[in-house]
Amino acid sequence: LKLRHIIKSVCSAPSLSRAMAASHDSVNTSGAYAPVAVAGPVDELAPPTAAHFPRRGLIAALCATALVAVGAATAARGGAQSQGLRQLPGAADLQIKAEATWVQNGVFPSQAPEMDVDVQYVGAAGWGTNYDHIPTPEMCAAMCQGVEKCNAYTWVKDAGLPGCPSQCWLMEGISEKKPLKGLVSGKPPTRKPFATPPASQGAASGSLYCFALMVPEGYEEGLLKWQHDNKAGIFGCDQAAVYSNTHIRIAPAVVTQVVNSTLKCGYGGDSMSALNAWIFIEVWRKLIAIGDYKKHDWVVKVDPDAVFFPDRLSKLLVKYQGAGYINNCRYGMHGPIELFSSRAIDTLAEDYKLSWDGKAPKTCVTKMDFGQWGEDMFMDQCLSKILEVKPVPTDATLMCESHCDCNAWYWCNEGDDMVSYHPFKSIDSYKNCMANAMGSSSKATIRA
Repeated sequence: LKLRHIIKSVCSAPSLSRAMAASHDSVNTSGAYAPVAVAGPVDELAPPTAAHFPRRGLIAALCATALVAVGAATAARGGAQSQGLRQLPGAADLQIKAEATWVQNGVFPSQAPEMDVDVQYVGAAGWGTNYDHIPTPEMCAAMCQGVEKCNAYTWVKDAGLPGCPSQCWLMEGISEKKPLKGLVSGKPPTRKPFATPPASQGAASGSLYCFALMVPEGYEEGLLKWQHDNKAGIFGCDQAAVYSNTHIRIAPAVVTQVVNSTLKCGYGGDSMSALNAWIFIEVWRKLIAIGDYKKHDWVVKVDPDAVFFPDRLSKLLVKYQGAGYINNCRYGMHGPIELFSSRAIDTLAEDYKLSWDGKAPKTCVTKMDFGQWGEDMFMDQCLSKILEVKPVPTDATLMCESHCDCNAWYWCNEGDDMVSYHPFKSIDSYKNCMANAMGSSSKATIRA
């Protein structure tokens, strides 16, 4: 169920597997090109690695290492100072391919201003950083837009990196422009102003109980606090909750619901996904025990880094009254956003009651071999195949991400009916995505 969508990824699976253990420091000593970065600890400059993805697969983590770093934490914390760009040892050995470096508007309509192809922007004194394994200059431009202090970028087609070999440099200013084959440079689109998004509409579509599972260390707490303060994401639903494995106060009236789990898991399966089925078996047990979901018509599980619009979901649900749950991808349900009727969760609750200790859905656990599954596949198969919850329509407007044929996910302008975009792991990039989504009704992606 998960294998076909990997083929659609912007970087090939073999390339990703070769890059699986790669680290992504701001000064890249393994590649041929990198900006000079001084002042500021290396760990502050590094984009998220696979260790930051406890509930998502390594495949997504790798080619998305900087995909998810759009507006990375370096910008939020001030980043590093750059003294310009230089070639690192080994650059002379780079073999730039003869074909065109990049054709703007070649894959889908470009959202970036006109690019300078085969031109390097040399960074002026000031902030600058770089990210590895960025497959296109279009994505590099979107990353620059997602960092408030970024005013220009240069994309290196082949930086000599393992796997997806391309690299993206972000910079605050430009000291000069010089011709150089294999590089693409430009400036980001004008940033749209952010406004508080509308809340869910309830009424005809039914009320929403929305929740997120938060890992206590890392970026998720700050991201959820920002969402709460701006009435964004799950906090635009009729009721919202945050689950974690320790008590954390997200806001004066929002304290995490504690689950009995380390929130740590291995990775495996065809897509090298996070094998987190048992983590969410505990989360669903806790949610059922609390019982707040019963007050609402729909239960929505949303990852903290998914830019989510409850008002759009409310409009969509008008046509799905009576559905058991709604699939978000033709390759099988994906975890960034999962949508269930309360009736479906009631059915799941009955299966928990059948287990001797009430801690797992007995029939699903005993009748499925799910050791190499993520929680999304477990829930999909448990509800549809074992518990026979029906009907299960599929709607592609529930989620836009690269692993489900949404090629331009990073621009966040797939139309005013797209319910969520994933992934955006910093406040700057999350806010920028939300502003783009609310400021445009045009569609950028040509879906397969």
